[in-house]
This record gives sequence, structure tokens and C-alpha cells, in this order.
Amino acid sequence: MDIQKYYSNGKFLISGEYLVLKGALAFAIPLKFGQSLQVMPLINDTGTIHWKSFVKENLWFEARFSQDNLEIIETNDQEKAAILHKLLLAANQLNSETLRNQSGFEVISNINFDIAWGLGSSSSLLSNIAHWFDVDPMVLHHKTSKGSGFDVACARAGGPILYQLSAENAKITPVTFDPEFRDQIFFVYLGKKQQSDRSIKCYHNLLKSRESEIEQISELTEEIVFAHSLSDFDYAIKEHEKIISKVLSRKTIGEIRFAGYEGSVKSLGAWGGDFVMMTWQNDRADLEKYLNEKGYFTIFSFDEIVYHHANQVVFAK
Repeated sequence: MDIQKYYSNGKFLISGEYLVLKGALAFAIPLKFGQSLQVMPLINDTGTIHWKSFVKENLWFEARFSQDNLEIIETNDQEKAAILHKLLLAANQLNSETLRNQSGFEVISNINFDIAWGLGSSSSLLSNIAHWFDVDPMVLHHKTSKGSGFDVACARAGGPILYQLSAENAKITPVTFDPEFRDQIFFVYLGKKQQSDRSIKCYHNLLKSRESEIEQISELTEEIVFAHSLSDFDYAIKEHEKIISKVLSRKTIGEIRFAGYEGSVKSLGAWGGDFVMMTWQNDRADLEKYLNEKGYFTIFSFDEIVYHHANQVVFAK
């Protein structure tokens, strides 16, 4: 067996959080950060899968699995091993040929970003495992998760996408998002990783019978993607935040942490942590000073973090 190498992107969910599960049109972007996977033959430990995960080149997790039944033999983290066992078992059920006719496997995964940032360590892992087993990542996702799957779609995307669920099927449409004002869009880490699955469960009952809000969010998603000016973009973001705030019965992140801020501030994905998107019309240095005074030091410009492959087939309005 030759050495197999795979890579999947991280993600941001720009619009449609929570209501994407109910069919709202969502806007998501793949990132320059992501996760690699390298699969090699294991010569000295037959019948096993020896897995090592690194975060920014530092060993973070290690486990050995039985190649026959994928049971955990040993690990330094039982919880992480159980999650990985579930993914491997589901992938093997979809394609059992992958693990046959090979004495053993050494698998090395490397996440090239701070795992606390919440940029998609789970979805990029799932995508890479789907690569390895040569199975549809969305099918693997639905076998192992109740999330919308937008993050798995981003893992393979060549650029920004529109994402919409219908009866658990996903419509994924590549789009152009290269606004003239992209230099005024920034992404800021708030210092608190959110668990999307837990957040979804918490608000599950609040998402019922929201047809009006779903329609409004879908319209605002298009307004965000196809905004011709920063003022139009800001307006759509602020309206989006108001609607989700009403649905969740929670204050917006702007009200909680950035009262009086001149631009717009938007939660990305699960509310309450991870990253926010902010617009700013003045020098970046002034924004960094403002944020540093509030205790926020991880700041990316649009071009520093957003991935866009030159050959992506896109739909532009």
C-alpha cells in the first residue's frame, strides 16, 4: 500500500445558524486552516490501526484499534477514542474493503490550528476518514451526527457555498463572494469554544414552527452574499442577528460584548463563543487596539483566513 494523504478545510457558518436545520438557506465559507490525514502500512504491529492526532505538530491524542472489529485496544483519551471508534465503524460499514488485505495501518492526523478555535476539527476529520474509506462524506455524516452537515460540505469546498437542507438532503451551491469591501471584514476569536451539538439540543424546542423566520433568514442570506456595499452588508447582518436573537430569546453578541460598536458584529455558528465576524471602516490598527483593550488578540482579515480555490465553479447573482 502506498502512503495515502488527504486534507480537508475548516469552516465558518456566516448565516443561517440553527435555522439551517429547519431548511433555511445558509452561507458558509471554507478556511485556510484545516486538517490533514496520512495513512501508511503498519509493519511491526499486524492486525491493528495505530492512530496519532497532532495539533500544530504537537501530539494531542493516540489510540490503537483492532483492525478486525475496530474495538479500542489502548488510548490516552477514552472519550476521544470512542468518538473516533464511532466514525471508523460507520465508515467501515459503508466500505469494508478498505481495511481488508492489509497487515495494519499507521494513521497520522494533524490539525493546523488551535483546536479551541472551533473551526471544524470534527468535520474535517470526518471528511478525511471518508476520503480514506472512499465513501460519501455526507452519508457518513448522517450516520454519525444530527447536525446540518454544512461543515462537512465546507471541508471539500473550493470556496464559499450556499447550503440548504430538504428532507435531510443537502443542496450545495458554490457562490462568488469577493466583495469590494472584503478588506473591512474581520474575524475575531472570543476565547470560548462552543459545542455545536449541545447548543442545538439546548435550543431544539425553540426552532419549531419558525416558517416566517426561516423565510426571512433565507432572504437575508442572499442579501449578505450579494451585498453591493458595506452598508447593505451591515444592514443584513444586523437584521439577521435580531431574528436569531428573537428565536433563541437571547441578546446578540453585539449587545453583550460590543455595545456601542460602530460596525456590525455577527455570531458565527453556535452563539456564545468561538469566532465573530466584524466590519470596520477605519485602519486595522485602530480595530486591533479596540479589541486588545477588551482582551481579544486573535484577529484575522478576510484574506488571511478565507479559502478560495481559483478553479471553483461558482454561481454569481
